[in-house]
Amino acid sequence: MKVLVNALSARKGGIVTYTRNLLEFLPDLGVDVTIAVPMDFEANESPSLFRIDVSEFGPARRFFWEQTLWQRIVAKFSPDVLFSSANFGLLHSPVPQVLLLREGGLFDPFYLANLAAAQGVEAAFSRFFRRKLMLLSAEKSDCVMTPTAAMRDMVIQWKPSLADKCIVNPYGTLAGKFKPGTSKRPWREDGVLRLLYVSVYYPHKVPNMLCRAVDELNRMGIPAHATITMSPAEFSATRGGAVDEAIVSDAVERGAVTLGHHDYDDLPKLYTSHDVFVFPSVSETFGHPMVEAMSSAMPAVVTDTPVNREICSDAALYFAPYSVSGMVDSLLRLDADPALRQTLSEKGRDRVIGAFSWDAHVRRLVETFQQVAEAA
Repeated sequence: MKVLVNALSARKGGIVTYTRNLLEFLPDLGVDVTIAVPMDFEANESPSLFRIDVSEFGPARRFFWEQTLWQRIVAKFSPDVLFSSANFGLLHSPVPQVLLLREGGLFDPFYLANLAAAQGVEAAFSRFFRRKLMLLSAEKSDCVMTPTAAMRDMVIQWKPSLADKCIVNPYGTLAGKFKPGTSKRPWREDGVLRLLYVSVYYPHKVPNMLCRAVDELNRMGIPAHATITMSPAEFSATRGGAVDEAIVSDAVERGAVTLGHHDYDDLPKLYTSHDVFVFPSVSETFGHPMVEAMSSAMPAVVTDTPVNREICSDAALYFAPYSVSGMVDSLLRLDADPALRQTLSEKGRDRVIGAFSWDAHVRRLVETFQQVAEAA
């Protein structure tokens, strides 16, 4: 089977990891795959990579380019299936098309009610047109895929006619890469409660909550420190990031928080060198770091949202969105209860192995490609 993947939006975050894993695993399943990526996509060179320079394209130019020149490129490649892996697809695809919708904030009522207004009028217009184009792309695709049932349900609320073509294929992680290992840190080994938050920055990630929780724990006499894998430049480059930037920068200056990007290959060691994974994000479509943390047998404390509940089930403690006190209470429960920590660690690892295997995700993806190609 010949598959062309549009991953031209793979610039940062989970889609980069997702695309790299596709590049590695699809050929092992007998797929003749070509993946279109931006010029700065970081990966070992491969005959399967097709680099295209779209970095200077604004939204309007990018849309026009994709619906004209990219369409011609697809026709020239003549794949059995086009996999548009990042929200937008061809409106008149010359081949069967599978579309992956992965940007949930545009459809999430909680996000729209609590975060949208602070981003201003220009961002509101951008959301409106992006949502319109995503839904139109979905209508024109042969199959629409979401990584969670919660994401699927949000999309269908906006466009009920998509119900018959919208399927759920949960992402997976590499359980052999993210595993407890013999080097897993004993709880508060050095007397400090070490918290970890793995993510890139967007306003819905609200990292300032973790900084405030660290301060509260220290005030209560429990030495605490947090590692946040966001880069300082991400805050100033993102509309609506001023509050997070101010609070996080202050925490870094005081030594309460360590901030900075970590390469994907370094993440397994990062998980096992901390005590607890904390995920204050209020809007996700999946949340790869939660799965990586559970796979690493870390106890997790996460925001109580439909997606997070779907991913973590009973393998995490939950706190209400934006509730620093709720986060602190959950951390105190873990600190006081070794049996609870052990139970969550075991449940998390078992849940990943049973529900979030990367191999199973890719196999379901290939099965979908085959079904769509045969139905064309």
